[in-house]
Amino acid sequence: MAVFEAESWQIAEGKEEEHKKAMRRWFKWVNNHRELFREWKSVRYFVKTIAGEESGRHFVIWEYNSLADYEAYKKRRADYKGPYKEYKKNDPYYMDVFIHSDMKVEFWKDMERDLWIE
Repeated sequence: MAVFEAESWQIAEGKEEEHKKAMRRWFKWVNNHRELFREWKSVRYFVKTIAGEESGRHFVIWEYNSLADYEAYKKRRADYKGPYKEYKKNDPYYMDVFIHSDMKVEFWKDMERDLWIE
């Protein structure tokens, strides 16, 4: 059964353009190094709109086939060694473009997937 890791944040004040460039660079880097992320079934990026005080909150949602896949990836990447050292250099999390005190991480499990409309 799939699991989803959802991270969300607000952009640091005055960092909108830097944030946009950092996100694009990160996605391009990941796409060019897919072999490092074999457990990622999908990765999607969203921003909340028309949501009152939550408007402007950005989300990245990773889909894994299982919790075991999520754990295997996190364990392998744990200390950012080897090729993940370069990954860390491209991760917007480390670029001062997020309000870190307002970040959230959630895990979602799919339900009734046989009824989904895709």
